[in-house]
Amino acid sequence: MQVRTFLLPFLCAWLCSATTAQAQMADVPNFDENGDFITARVRGNRGTYPHRQWLVIEPDRTGLNCRNSNGDIVVTLAYGAVVDSAFHSDDAISRINGSPWLKVNANVLDVRHIVVNEAAVNYTCYVRANNQYITPINPDTQ
Repeated sequence: MQVRTFLLPFLCAWLCSATTAQAQMADVPNFDENGDFITARVRGNRGTYPHRQWLVIEPDRTGLNCRNSNGDIVVTLAYGAVVDSAFHSDDAISRINGSPWLKVNANVLDVRHIVVNEAAVNYTCYVRANNQYITPINPDTQ
């Protein structure tokens, strides 16, 4: 009987600590007051990490314009397409003409319409980094 009462506080402490510990969910990039994403990196407990997947939420039936480095539309991306950020140097978001643009890799299955005359399996292009057009996908919710 004494052994049980002796172990009870340790057992309770172990069970209580096990139930209060929870896994941390991954964070996603935040947007500013204009809806613009400033970076495709998220802060973690060991620095910043690249955020990879984004969902196209542009409701326009014609799709989301994806442009080359000259600003020409290459393809339009379909609503619901999942694209991957294409990191160059330190970030996948660049400021072009004062606005943030996300460089993405899009699969041909993500494309609603090909604008250029060359068909490809993958396209690397830029979309406006704004929450009206794209949203980050939290990897912990998949």
